[in-house]
Amino acid sequence: MSTRRERDALQMKDDILDAARQLAEKEGFGAISIRKIAQKIDYTPSLIYHYFASKEEIVSVLLQQGYAKLAAALGAAGNQAQDPKRKLMAMTRTFLQTALEIPQEFTIVHTDGSPSVVEHTSYLFKGAAEKRIAIRILAQCIQSMHQDKDVNFSLIELSAQSIAAATMGLALKLIVEKDLDEMQRETIITYFSEVVVVRMAGMED
Repeated sequence: MSTRRERDALQMKDDILDAARQLAEKEGFGAISIRKIAQKIDYTPSLIYHYFASKEEIVSVLLQQGYAKLAAALGAAGNQAQDPKRKLMAMTRTFLQTALEIPQEFTIVHTDGSPSVVEHTSYLFKGAAEKRIAIRILAQCIQSMHQDKDVNFSLIELSAQSIAAATMGLALKLIVEKDLDEMQRETIITYFSEVVVVRMAGMED
């Protein structure tokens, strides 16, 4: 059982992270600073430094939390189906639905080009399947689709990266076109999830 001091420390960290998250949603990750966080929760900067070494560490924790939630959602969606093609469809739909549930946060995170953010959100580099959970999950799914073929893993990784980028692009477009007819939105999501990404994975029927 945790002590009162430990609970208070966890609550303080949560308060700091919540304040930083609100700043990011309003002004972008680049606007986060220890001073602004301190003003927002009415504490001194020195107290914040007691829990986090720097602004960069706070940003890193926020991005890790968001990425972990997304990876968990993708993993859960993939576990709903045994067939790898069905898994890919389910994960794509889940990604799009998750983005539409948190449009502001999603847009800010994935359009911020500052180095401290890109360090966590980049996934187009060679070897991303080893360092990015979401790309790894996609790559494993695509690899399962081609288990009866001798396919170079670098091509599988490229397919996973391309699918991730295309899915992110569609998510951002759907967020921008927020007044799109609901039936049309669902038609696009279904077609993209069940046709486009399957073709990109090299599984045309």
